[in-house]
Amino acid sequence: MSTYNTGQEQNVIYQADPTVIRHLHGVRDSLHQSCKPYLNHRVNVQTLDGLVHEGTIAGVDNKHLYLNVAVNGQMPRGYYNPYQPYHPGHGHGPYPGPGPYPGPPNNNVILPLVLFELLAISLL
Repeated sequence: MSTYNTGQEQNVIYQADPTVIRHLHGVRDSLHQSCKPYLNHRVNVQTLDGLVHEGTIAGVDNKHLYLNVAVNGQMPRGYYNPYQPYHPGHGHGPYPGPGPYPGPPNNNVILPLVLFELLAISLL
């Protein structure tokens, strides 16, 4: 909610139940504590949306798991949409190719994953 006082009454669209809030805090804390000992370990991570990411746990904080994933030649540089396949030869705008910039220097990127979105994490 906004901290600004506009003088108008606010219509609440959604308010989380206090029981749900306590449960989510417990899940977040449990995931954080479970992942900390496995920093620099290779894992498979499955999200609630059914996406599976393979990589190395680079870090974890109270909201995110940071996964170091290898970039293959099929994946464009920068943020990508995992639901849309990459089509080689279709660059930015009317230009062919993957884009004007080269990929990451070590072919690795850090993928931040929200802890609440994670369904399963397994060691490789």
